[in-house]
Amino acid sequence: MQDGTEGPIFLIEALLFALRCLVPLLLMLGVSVLLKRLGLITPPPPPPDRNNGKNDQHKGGGVAHGKA
Repeated sequence: MQDGTEGPIFLIEALLFALRCLVPLLLMLGVSVLLKRLGLITPPPPPPDRNNGKNDQHKGGGVAHGKA
């Protein structure tokens, strides 16, 4: 017979599983935010927008956007 203890056990296991996934994720995000605030991580510069010597600015982006 069931005594009603299966429900809370599965709920606790689900919460522990979620915590096991969320805690490392939150730690990594916190470390990255701290590193950005300290200036140790900077975003990469955007790629240069080259048009292969053409001066047409409205043609669609050039080599940096995959159009030759």
